[in-house]
Amino acid sequence: MVENRIARRVSVTALIGGLIALGACHRGADVAPPVVAAGPKKAAAPAAPAADPAVVDANRKMAAGVPLGTSTAPVDVRFDLVSVPVTGQPFDVSIAVLPEATTPLMHVDVRASEGLNIEAPDGPVAIEKVQAGSLSRVDVKLSAARAGTHVLSVKVTLDLPTGAESRDFAFPLIVGAPAAKGRG
Repeated sequence: MVENRIARRVSVTALIGGLIALGACHRGADVAPPVVAAGPKKAAAPAAPAADPAVVDANRKMAAGVPLGTSTAPVDVRFDLVSVPVTGQPFDVSIAVLPEATTPLMHVDVRASEGLNIEAPDGPVAIEKVQAGSLSRVDVKLSAARAGTHVLSVKVTLDLPTGAESRDFAFPLIVGAPAAKGRG
């Protein structure tokens, strides 16, 4: 029992001594900072290039496409509903394709689930001389035969020096029924 008291006193004394020493290290501005041996200077990292404002805006305001599969092609896709999807009426979806690698040619193929019709574009879109970090926009006009949940799919293929790489994305769309007409 006496040994426990002695051990506690030693622990408390050591703790208090450590706190006092720690407090003394940061007291007063007249204490010179420790001298550090100068070693070889490292080259400063180059400043990151300024991001394209259109890319920043797309990343902030548009919904991310859901990647399908395990492809790691260096591209991302964002979606934005330009108009409200209603059965029987055309509506617009804006697609932002954000490549992370420079490529001489990029193909964007838009597909729709059953019950969703693509009115424009009428086939795959080819975009030439694509720069990494840029934004390429594809505007899609759609119509739906029935209300409910539909899926808009986008397949992006990049022609890279190592060969063509593709990545698929999906975007769920909820199409509403037309508003009931009021009685006159």
